[in-house]
Amino acid sequence: MKQLLCLLLLSAFRLPLSALAEAVPPPVPAIAVRMVHPDNQELAGKGKPAPEGYTACVHEFRGNDGEMKRTRLFVKDAPVITEADVERAQADPGNPGQINITLNTRGGRAMKETTSAMKLGHDRLAVLVHGRVTTAPVVMAILSNTFTVSGLDGENEAENLAELLNRKAAAGKAISFTPRDLALYAVHPDSSRLVKEGTLSVPGYRLWSRPGAEEGKNAEKEYLFLGNAPIVTGDYAQSARPNLDYPGHLNIVWNEEGARKLEQACAALRPGRDRIAVVLRGAILSTPVLHGAPSHATLIPVPGDDRQLDGLCTAINNQLPPLTEQQQREAKKELAIYPVHPRSAELEQRFLPELRRGRTIHLKSGFRSIPYNRPGFPEPVPAWAFIRPESLIAPEDVRYASREQDGTITCDLLPRAWKKLRSFMDGSPAGNVAVAIAFRGRVHQVFNIRNSLWQMWGVPLVTTIQPVSVICIFTPEEERRMDRELLYFILRDMLSPACPWFFKNCVPFRTLGEQKPFLMIDSGLDRP
Repeated sequence: MKQLLCLLLLSAFRLPLSALAEAVPPPVPAIAVRMVHPDNQELAGKGKPAPEGYTACVHEFRGNDGEMKRTRLFVKDAPVITEADVERAQADPGNPGQINITLNTRGGRAMKETTSAMKLGHDRLAVLVHGRVTTAPVVMAILSNTFTVSGLDGENEAENLAELLNRKAAAGKAISFTPRDLALYAVHPDSSRLVKEGTLSVPGYRLWSRPGAEEGKNAEKEYLFLGNAPIVTGDYAQSARPNLDYPGHLNIVWNEEGARKLEQACAALRPGRDRIAVVLRGAILSTPVLHGAPSHATLIPVPGDDRQLDGLCTAINNQLPPLTEQQQREAKKELAIYPVHPRSAELEQRFLPELRRGRTIHLKSGFRSIPYNRPGFPEPVPAWAFIRPESLIAPEDVRYASREQDGTITCDLLPRAWKKLRSFMDGSPAGNVAVAIAFRGRVHQVFNIRNSLWQMWGVPLVTTIQPVSVICIFTPEEERRMDRELLYFILRDMLSPACPWFFKNCVPFRTLGEQKPFLMIDSGLDRP
C-alpha cells in the first residue's frame, strides 16, 4: 500500500514538473541578426498584429535632433546569425558604443545568402543584443563576413559584449591547426603515365596516395608523384579567409617570398594541363589544374567542413600577433605628417637630374627633398617631394595604433590633430595643401587636403576640410594589389560596354584585378 501511495505521489508531481520544464524559454543569445518584415512600416502604421513567424519588438533610438524615439518592428523568429557564428569581435576605439564583428564561414555564408535575396535600399535587418534591438539599418549592399553593431549606450557595453563574444568563439573552436599544416606540392607532369607503367621511383619526386573518388571501403586509391619538398606552406601566407562564392575554397594572400617561390615553381608547369597538390596534415585534399601565372592572391580548393576551414584560417591569420603596449607607443612616435611645398611638383621637375643622382635639395624656406615611391602600375614610380621636416602632429595626437593581419599598420588620430592641420591649411596661400605621411622615416604617400568652399550668389556658406581620421600604412604587397585592382576597375568600367565578351572570357584580364586564382579546378573537387 505504501509503495502504491509513493507511485501516485510521484506521478502527481511528475506532470507539473515536466510541463514546467517544457515552458522554460530557450536562452537569449548575446547577439542575433534577424530580418525585419518587408512591409513593417505599413503593418506597424496600421497597428496590425505580428505576422506568422515574426515577433513584435520595440526599437528605441536617438534621432538627429538628439531626442529618444520609439518604433515598432516585426522581426523574424528564425535568426540569420547568432553568437555561435561569430569568429571575432572588437570594440571600436574611435566610436564608443560600437563593435566590429567578423563571422565564421557558416555565418558569412548565411549573411550573404540572406542579403542577396533582399531588396537593397528597402529591406532592413535588426541587430538584437541580449534580446534588445540596438540598431535596425536598411540593407544597402550585400553583406558577408563582417558587419558593425552600433547603438550600445551603456557604460563599457561594447567592450563587455566583445569580450563575451570572443570568449564564446574561442570555446567553440575544437579544431586547431598550425600554418605549416597546409602545403602546396608540384605534381609530376607525367604522373598518370608513370603510375600506369608501374614506376615506383622518380628522382626528385615521391609517390603519394589518396582515396579514390568512388564511395565505399573498396574504392581504388589514386597514386600521384609529388615533389620531395613543398613549394610553399602556410608559413608564407599573410592572410586567409574562406571564399563564400566557392564553397570549400580559401583566398590566401602570400608574402613576397611565398609569391616568389610559387612563381619559380610554376614557371616549369604547363597552364591548363599540369597540376598542383593541396596537402593538409599529410593528406592530399585536391589536385587543381594550373590556369595561369601565379600572384600574391590565390584561391585554392581545401574541401572540408566549415569548422576545418575556419580553424586553418585562424592559424594563418594569427601569425602576426597584435601590437604590445610598448610597440604601440613606438608606432605613435614613428608616425609623422610633413607639410609639402605648394610647388613641389614644379621643383621636382626643375631639380630632377640632381635628384636622380641621389642629391638632396635644401631650400631657403626650410623645405628639403625626400624620395618616395608614388603608386603606379605595374610597379611604383620613383618620385620626390619637398617637405618641411617638422611634423604637424606629435605622438600624443595619435589615439591608438594597431596591426592588421596583412601587416598594415593603422593609426587613428584624435580631433586635435586635424585642428592643427586646419590651422596649417588656413595659413597657407595655396588653395589645396599637400601633406606627406611618413612612417619609420620613410614617406609612404602624399595627398592633398582639400578646402571645399560652398557658395551661393557669391556668399560663402560652409567651409570644410576633408576628414581623414585613420591613416593606414600599407605593406608593399598591399599597395601593389590596390593599384592593380584600381586599374582593373577603371578599364572594366570604361571598356566593358564596348566589348563585354572580352572582359567575361579573358582569363588574364580577370586575374588582373580580382582576387581569383591561378589555381582553379575544372571538373569539381572529386576528380583532378
